[in-house]
Amino acid sequence: MLQLLHMLDKWTEYLDYGGQIDAVYTDFEKAFDKVPHKRLLSKLRSYGINGNIINWIKDFLAGRKYRVKVNSSYSSWADVTSGIPQGSVLGPLRFVIYINDVIDCCEPFSNIYLFADDAKLFHHVLHPGDQQILQKGINELVEWTQRWLLSLNTKKCLVVSFGRDVNKDSVYTIPHKDQESVIIERRNTVRDIGVIFDEKLTFRDHIHCKINMAYKMVRLMKRNFKYLSISNFV
Repeated sequence: MLQLLHMLDKWTEYLDYGGQIDAVYTDFEKAFDKVPHKRLLSKLRSYGINGNIINWIKDFLAGRKYRVKVNSSYSSWADVTSGIPQGSVLGPLRFVIYINDVIDCCEPFSNIYLFADDAKLFHHVLHPGDQQILQKGINELVEWTQRWLLSLNTKKCLVVSFGRDVNKDSVYTIPHKDQESVIIERRNTVRDIGVIFDEKLTFRDHIHCKINMAYKMVRLMKRNFKYLSISNFV
Protein backbone atom coordinates (compact mmCIF):
# COMPACT_ATOMS: atom_id res chain seq x y z
CA MET A 1 0.00 0.00 0.00
CA LEU A 2 2.88 2.39 0.70
CA GLN A 3 4.05 1.78 -2.86
CA LEU A 4 0.67 2.87 -4.23
CA LEU A 5 0.64 6.02 -2.08
CA HIS A 6 4.16 6.95 -3.19
CA MET A 7 3.29 6.29 -6.83
CA LEU A 8 0.04 8.28 -6.63
CA ASP A 9 1.91 11.24 -5.12
CA LYS A 10 4.26 11.20 -8.10
CA TRP A 11 1.43 10.95 -10.63
CA THR A 12 -0.56 13.83 -9.18
CA GLU A 13 2.59 15.96 -8.98
CA TYR A 14 3.44 15.26 -12.64
CA LEU A 15 -0.13 15.88 -13.81
CA ASP A 16 -0.07 19.34 -12.21
CA TYR A 17 2.29 20.26 -15.05
CA GLY A 18 -0.09 18.89 -17.70
CA GLY A 19 0.30 15.97 -20.06
CA GLN A 20 -0.50 12.42 -19.03
CA ILE A 21 1.01 9.43 -17.30
CA ASP A 22 1.50 6.34 -19.47
CA ALA A 23 1.86 3.27 -17.27
CA VAL A 24 2.83 -0.18 -18.55
CA TYR A 25 1.95 -3.12 -16.31
CA THR A 26 3.96 -6.29 -16.89
CA ASP A 27 3.98 -9.79 -15.44
CA PHE A 28 6.85 -12.28 -15.28
CA GLU A 29 5.69 -15.61 -16.70
CA LYS A 30 5.93 -18.45 -14.14
CA ALA A 31 8.55 -16.33 -12.46
CA PHE A 32 9.20 -18.37 -9.32
CA ASP A 33 9.54 -21.57 -11.37
CA LYS A 34 12.05 -20.16 -13.86
CA VAL A 35 14.75 -18.63 -11.65
CA PRO A 36 17.99 -20.51 -12.49
CA HIS A 37 19.74 -21.75 -9.35
CA LYS A 38 23.30 -21.03 -10.49
CA ARG A 39 22.49 -17.46 -11.52
CA LEU A 40 20.60 -16.85 -8.29
CA LEU A 41 23.62 -17.97 -6.27
CA SER A 42 25.92 -15.76 -8.34
CA LYS A 43 23.75 -12.75 -7.56
CA LEU A 44 23.79 -13.57 -3.87
CA ARG A 45 27.60 -13.62 -4.00
CA SER A 46 27.62 -10.26 -5.81
CA TYR A 47 25.66 -8.75 -2.92
CA GLY A 48 28.38 -9.89 -0.52
CA ILE A 49 26.25 -12.42 1.34
CA ASN A 50 28.21 -14.71 3.64
CA GLY A 51 29.47 -17.91 2.00
CA ASN A 52 27.98 -20.14 4.68
CA ILE A 53 24.53 -18.67 4.01
CA ILE A 54 24.99 -19.17 0.27
CA ASN A 55 25.96 -22.81 0.83
CA TRP A 56 22.91 -23.25 3.04
CA ILE A 57 20.64 -21.83 0.31
CA LYS A 58 22.42 -24.00 -2.28
CA ASP A 59 21.74 -27.12 -0.21
CA PHE A 60 18.11 -26.06 0.13
CA LEU A 61 17.69 -25.69 -3.66
CA ALA A 62 19.90 -28.57 -4.85
CA GLY A 63 19.11 -32.26 -4.90
CA ARG A 64 15.47 -31.84 -5.90
CA LYS A 65 14.02 -34.12 -8.55
CA TYR A 66 10.72 -34.40 -10.37
CA ARG A 67 8.85 -36.79 -12.63
CA VAL A 68 5.60 -36.70 -14.56
CA LYS A 69 2.67 -39.08 -14.10
CA VAL A 70 0.31 -39.83 -16.99
CA ASN A 71 -2.50 -42.15 -15.92
CA SER A 72 -0.58 -44.98 -14.23
CA SER A 73 2.75 -44.38 -15.99
CA TYR A 74 5.68 -42.34 -14.69
CA SER A 75 8.51 -40.63 -16.53
CA SER A 76 12.13 -40.92 -15.49
CA TRP A 77 13.37 -38.73 -12.66
CA ALA A 78 15.04 -35.44 -13.71
CA ASP A 79 16.97 -32.82 -11.76
CA VAL A 80 15.30 -29.52 -10.83
CA THR A 81 17.80 -26.87 -11.96
CA SER A 82 15.55 -23.82 -11.67
CA GLY A 83 12.74 -22.47 -9.56
CA ILE A 84 12.27 -21.21 -6.03
CA PRO A 85 10.03 -23.41 -3.83
CA GLN A 86 6.85 -21.43 -3.23
CA GLY A 87 5.45 -21.31 0.26
CA SER A 88 8.88 -21.09 1.86
CA VAL A 89 9.64 -18.15 4.14
CA LEU A 90 12.67 -16.96 2.16
CA GLY A 91 11.23 -17.74 -1.30
CA PRO A 92 9.85 -14.25 -2.05
CA LEU A 93 13.00 -12.60 -0.66
CA ARG A 94 15.26 -14.66 -2.92
CA PHE A 95 13.11 -13.78 -5.93
CA VAL A 96 13.24 -10.06 -5.07
CA ILE A 97 17.03 -10.27 -4.81
CA TYR A 98 17.17 -11.98 -8.20
CA ILE A 99 15.17 -9.28 -10.03
CA ASN A 100 16.34 -6.28 -7.99
CA ASP A 101 18.90 -5.03 -10.55
CA VAL A 102 16.24 -4.69 -13.27
CA ILE A 103 15.57 -1.27 -11.73
CA ASP A 104 19.06 -0.09 -12.72
CA CYS A 105 18.34 -1.05 -16.35
CA CYS A 106 14.98 0.69 -16.66
CA GLU A 107 15.30 3.78 -14.46
CA PRO A 108 17.24 5.87 -17.03
CA PHE A 109 14.12 5.72 -19.22
CA SER A 110 11.16 5.34 -16.85
CA ASN A 111 10.04 5.03 -13.28
CA ILE A 112 9.68 1.39 -12.27
CA TYR A 113 8.01 -0.25 -9.30
CA LEU A 114 8.26 -3.94 -8.40
CA PHE A 115 5.83 -6.04 -6.39
CA ALA A 116 6.49 -9.81 -6.31
CA ASP A 117 6.47 -10.96 -9.96
CA ASP A 118 4.82 -7.78 -11.29
CA ALA A 119 6.66 -4.75 -12.63
CA LYS A 120 5.11 -1.49 -13.71
CA LEU A 121 6.87 1.22 -15.68
CA PHE A 122 5.53 4.72 -16.19
CA HIS A 123 6.64 8.02 -17.69
CA HIS A 124 5.29 11.56 -17.68
CA VAL A 125 4.30 12.19 -21.30
CA LEU A 126 4.37 15.83 -22.41
CA HIS A 127 5.34 15.26 -26.06
CA PRO A 128 5.71 12.26 -28.42
CA GLY A 129 9.39 11.91 -27.56
CA ASP A 130 8.44 10.88 -24.04
CA GLN A 131 6.54 7.89 -25.42
CA GLN A 132 9.68 6.76 -27.21
CA ILE A 133 11.61 7.03 -23.95
CA LEU A 134 9.08 4.80 -22.20
CA GLN A 135 9.34 2.30 -25.05
CA LYS A 136 13.11 2.20 -24.48
CA GLY A 137 12.41 1.34 -20.86
CA ILE A 138 10.22 -1.56 -22.02
CA ASN A 139 12.97 -2.71 -24.37
CA GLU A 140 15.50 -2.65 -21.52
CA LEU A 141 13.14 -4.73 -19.37
CA VAL A 142 12.78 -7.32 -22.14
CA GLU A 143 16.55 -7.44 -22.68
CA TRP A 144 17.04 -7.99 -18.95
CA THR A 145 14.56 -10.88 -18.91
CA GLN A 146 16.36 -12.52 -21.83
CA ARG A 147 19.73 -12.07 -20.16
CA TRP A 148 18.54 -13.62 -16.89
CA LEU A 149 16.41 -16.39 -18.44
CA LEU A 150 13.01 -15.04 -17.48
CA SER A 151 10.16 -14.00 -19.77
CA LEU A 152 7.15 -11.73 -19.76
CA ASN A 153 3.60 -13.03 -19.99
CA THR A 154 2.47 -10.86 -22.92
CA LYS A 155 -1.19 -11.76 -22.36
CA LYS A 156 -1.12 -10.16 -18.90
CA CYS A 157 0.76 -7.02 -19.93
CA LEU A 158 -1.31 -3.87 -20.41
CA VAL A 159 -0.98 -0.11 -20.70
CA VAL A 160 -3.15 2.60 -19.13
CA SER A 161 -2.93 6.36 -19.64
CA PHE A 162 -3.85 8.63 -16.73
CA GLY A 163 -4.76 12.31 -16.95
CA ARG A 164 -7.51 14.84 -17.62
CA ASP A 165 -7.47 14.55 -21.42
CA VAL A 166 -5.50 11.45 -22.36
CA ASN A 167 -4.27 10.57 -25.84
CA LYS A 168 -4.79 6.87 -26.45
CA ASP A 169 -3.17 6.79 -29.89
CA SER A 170 0.24 5.81 -28.54
CA VAL A 171 1.23 2.17 -29.06
CA TYR A 172 3.73 0.28 -26.94
CA THR A 173 5.18 -3.08 -27.88
CA ILE A 174 7.10 -5.98 -26.36
CA PRO A 175 9.94 -6.81 -28.77
CA HIS A 176 10.92 -10.38 -29.66
CA LYS A 177 14.07 -11.60 -31.38
CA ASP A 178 12.55 -14.38 -33.48
CA GLN A 179 9.08 -12.98 -34.18
CA GLU A 180 7.11 -9.77 -34.54
CA SER A 181 6.76 -7.45 -31.60
CA VAL A 182 3.60 -7.89 -29.52
CA ILE A 183 1.40 -4.81 -29.11
CA ILE A 184 0.55 -4.23 -25.45
CA GLU A 185 -3.19 -4.17 -24.81
CA ARG A 186 -4.60 -0.79 -23.80
CA ARG A 187 -7.25 -0.45 -21.08
CA ASN A 188 -9.13 2.30 -19.27
CA THR A 189 -8.78 0.76 -15.79
CA VAL A 190 -6.33 -1.50 -13.99
CA ARG A 191 -6.30 -3.36 -10.68
CA ASP A 192 -3.04 -2.56 -8.93
CA ILE A 193 -2.36 -4.47 -5.67
CA GLY A 194 -6.10 -4.71 -5.03
CA VAL A 195 -6.92 -1.09 -5.91
CA ILE A 196 -8.75 -0.24 -9.16
CA PHE A 197 -7.25 2.80 -10.92
CA ASP A 198 -9.28 4.53 -13.65
CA GLU A 199 -7.76 6.87 -16.20
CA LYS A 200 -9.10 9.97 -14.39
CA LEU A 201 -7.81 8.76 -10.99
CA THR A 202 -11.29 9.20 -9.49
CA PHE A 203 -11.37 5.67 -7.97
CA ARG A 204 -15.09 5.55 -8.83
CA ASP A 205 -14.85 1.95 -10.07
CA HIS A 206 -12.97 0.88 -6.96
CA ILE A 207 -15.57 2.44 -4.67
CA HIS A 208 -18.45 0.81 -6.58
CA CYS A 209 -16.67 -2.55 -6.40
CA LYS A 210 -16.31 -2.32 -2.62
CA ILE A 211 -19.94 -1.20 -2.18
CA ASN A 212 -21.17 -4.13 -4.29
CA MET A 213 -19.09 -6.55 -2.20
CA ALA A 214 -20.61 -5.09 0.97
CA TYR A 215 -24.15 -5.45 -0.41
CA LYS A 216 -23.46 -9.07 -1.34
CA MET A 217 -22.29 -9.79 2.19
CA VAL A 218 -25.36 -8.10 3.69
CA ARG A 219 -27.70 -10.10 1.41
CA LEU A 220 -25.90 -13.30 2.37
CA MET A 221 -26.28 -12.55 6.07
CA LYS A 222 -29.93 -11.56 5.67
CA ARG A 223 -30.75 -14.77 3.80
CA ASN A 224 -28.89 -17.13 6.14
CA PHE A 225 -29.68 -15.39 9.42
CA LYS A 226 -33.31 -14.47 9.00
CA TYR A 227 -34.00 -14.27 12.73
CA LEU A 228 -30.69 -12.71 13.69
CA SER A 229 -30.96 -10.30 16.60
CA ILE A 230 -29.29 -6.91 16.64
CA SER A 231 -26.85 -7.95 19.39
CA ASN A 232 -25.83 -11.13 17.52
CA PHE A 233 -25.47 -9.17 14.30
CA VAL A 234 -23.08 -6.72 16.00
